[in-house]
Amino acid sequence: MLFQNWLNDDSKIILFDGAMGTELIKRGLKPGKVSDLLNIEQPEIISEIHKSYYDAGSDMCQTNTFGSTPMNLKRHNIEELIGKITDNALKNIKDVCPSGCLIVGDIGPTGEFRPPVGNASSDQWYSSFSTQAKLLEKGVDLWHIETISDLEEILTAIRAVRDVSNKPLIASITYKKTKRGFFTIMGDSLEKCINTLNNEDVDVIGANCTLGSHDMVDLLKDAISFTNKPFSVKPNAGQPVVKGDKTYYEQPIDEFANDVKEMIGLGAKIVGGCCGTSPETISTIREIINSL
Repeated sequence: MLFQNWLNDDSKIILFDGAMGTELIKRGLKPGKVSDLLNIEQPEIISEIHKSYYDAGSDMCQTNTFGSTPMNLKRHNIEELIGKITDNALKNIKDVCPSGCLIVGDIGPTGEFRPPVGNASSDQWYSSFSTQAKLLEKGVDLWHIETISDLEEILTAIRAVRDVSNKPLIASITYKKTKRGFFTIMGDSLEKCINTLNNEDVDVIGANCTLGSHDMVDLLKDAISFTNKPFSVKPNAGQPVVKGDKTYYEQPIDEFANDVKEMIGLGAKIVGGCCGTSPETISTIREIINSL
């Protein structure tokens, strides 16, 4: 399996893609619109963005299915479209995936929290993640469960995916930086999360979103000491700046890429970008990786 070969190759730094959402906003995506719907409504735009990341040097890109759990789609009254959204998402990326590159099945949070914050149960989470995984499994090479802010939710997602698939899996949690270190919004520490994931059937542990590249460097310094598993990082391009109804990420690409270079030096196995990053960002990181 190509991905496992990459993981076992000490000289290989795996380059992931960058943001999908902020690229769609540049192309007119309206606030509140479920971006996964564009798999159906404007498939050429989704394929164009995937292609731009592969062309920039990404070894692997993820499907435009971040919000395609039934629980999330139900909030927008479009849960009946999950099959069509997923099938189109797979086609949109498969059409442009070059030979020697991989397709990653993207699974984001359900958007529903457990008590006392919300009313979601583990059974509801499991059913939602399982439904999405069954629809995606036929067309992906590996999985990325990402931007999860609740340790219990990601454990449920891992179990749901593992009951469907034995393909490689990256489990990425999103953290906030506090005076006491890095924690999820549910109050779980970086150390607790990684120690828990160490005992799960995951191939790579990761962190993505929320943090800019400077803070992700600091997180990685701690994270690497807590695990022997490969680590994946996809930071944001700094912190968001809101102007009117638009959100911008203004960190210079070279600054972001230099932080990624430092993360590679610290031991990151997979690098890429989250909100605010672009094909230009990935191209710059590719140049850095090629120069190492």
